Amino acid sequence: MSKLNMNNEIKKVEKRIEQAIISKDPTLEAAAKHLFTSGGKRVRPAFAILSGQFGETESEDVYRVAVALELIHMATLVHDDVIDKSDRRRGRLTISKKWDQSTAILTGNFLLALGLEYISYIEDNRVHKVISHSIVDVCKGELFQFQDQFNSNQTITNYLRRINRKTALLIQLSTEVGAIAAGADIKTIHNLKMIGHYIGMSFQIVDDILDFTSTEKQLGKPVGSDLMNGHLTLPVLLEMKVNTEFKTQIAALSPESNKAEFEACINTIRQSNVIQTAQEISDKYLDKALSLIDELENDSAKPLFKKIIKKVGKRNV
Repeated sequence: MSKLNMNNEIKKVEKRIEQAIISKDPTLEAAAKHLFTSGGKRVRPAFAILSGQFGETESEDVYRVAVALELIHMATLVHDDVIDKSDRRRGRLTISKKWDQSTAILTGNFLLALGLEYISYIEDNRVHKVISHSIVDVCKGELFQFQDQFNSNQTITNYLRRINRKTALLIQLSTEVGAIAAGADIKTIHNLKMIGHYIGMSFQIVDDILDFTSTEKQLGKPVGSDLMNGHLTLPVLLEMKVNTEFKTQIAALSPESNKAEFEACINTIRQSNVIQTAQEISDKYLDKALSLIDELENDSAKPLFKKIIKKVGKRNV
């Protein structure tokens, strides 16, 4: 499969997800379908399939990993929206808004269970061990994010640790487990794991930048949603380091703050050079990923991998 057509590969994964979410319970199926059909970049399946190119075998297990990780990712999105009390996701009503909170929590559980069931047919124990450990860490990341809401004393180290657990881990899983499922050697698996980690860190930092620099239409939710939910992301933490007045404004924010208070902080970030600084930090992670790709064996698979990584780093939505 040296001539990999990524669009075709993603379509294969999406067909399998459509089949997987069919349920005897019409509400669970409708809610899962509502999220699935709202779109998404399918980043995790893409990286699982790309990483499978560096193994010894073309294996059905790689597709199982790709589908399972997207289902697990979908589960985290649903639970995220419940915690943040979000009304919109990708421009559409969230499950808790369209149905109710209980349905949303159960849909998230349903998607997580489906993902785990989908990989239960894989015989290699490493797949199950790595994924189960990582899901525990993802839950810790969600908890840390919840505990750090409106905490103006947190550090950039706090933030990096949090996004590692909350976002980078699932992308790291895609590259690591995609390689394991394809029978790659130990060194290749380790390199792909690190590549996934660096991509994941960059990916989340870009997301956090776009939350300020993009438009509501592009984001599918209000600009500055993270800040309004009390999540202090990299642009905010960088601005707090250089702007004491801004730090005082952030420290005064709470869930009861009015829209004007949030908008004042959002506008400060939009006009600040911390956006550029955050982009440079994201680019450093991407550069690490790109240089590690050069160490991989399969030369025919490298250009597409690099192209997709660069696209992820430079996206504007």
